[in-house]
Amino acid sequence: MGERQRILDLMDRAYKKEAWHGPALLETLKGVNAPLAAKRPPHGAHSIWELVEHVASWNELVAKRLEGRKITYTPEYNFPPVPKNPSPAAWKKSRARLARTQAHFRREVARFPVAKLGRLRPSPPGQKAQSWNVLIHGQIQHGLYHAGQIAMLRRMFRKPIA
Repeated sequence: MGERQRILDLMDRAYKKEAWHGPALLETLKGVNAPLAAKRPPHGAHSIWELVEHVASWNELVAKRLEGRKITYTPEYNFPPVPKNPSPAAWKKSRARLARTQAHFRREVARFPVAKLGRLRPSPPGQKAQSWNVLIHGQIQHGLYHAGQIAMLRRMFRKPIA
């Protein structure tokens, strides 16, 4: 298996199923309805819904960086506002956005030249230069980090992962 296929396999396992560590992101979201997704945890922590929107934003941001596009990063982009009325239709729309941005991220990784993976990418002023590989793997790890948070929120709200 080549490097590109290894990365795509890792992405798929982290997002869909068969992750080494435990439940993949989609597995943590299975059975989550709009009221549970919107439920506010204590101490100002983010809701499941907010975490889903956050991961979707970063999937999009990394995909666009892989395309060579620049992104204007704002707090609203980082954690987009979620609907005040948590309807099933709005939750479905957020889940669809996550799927769409994950597909975009995966597509751009599949297109990215393997020879460039270890090269340093342009970094914003004041940030340490990192390789394209670190950016890609960082977003995969980022999704898993938030999958863990979602799993813990489900446990807190007594809705274990099936």
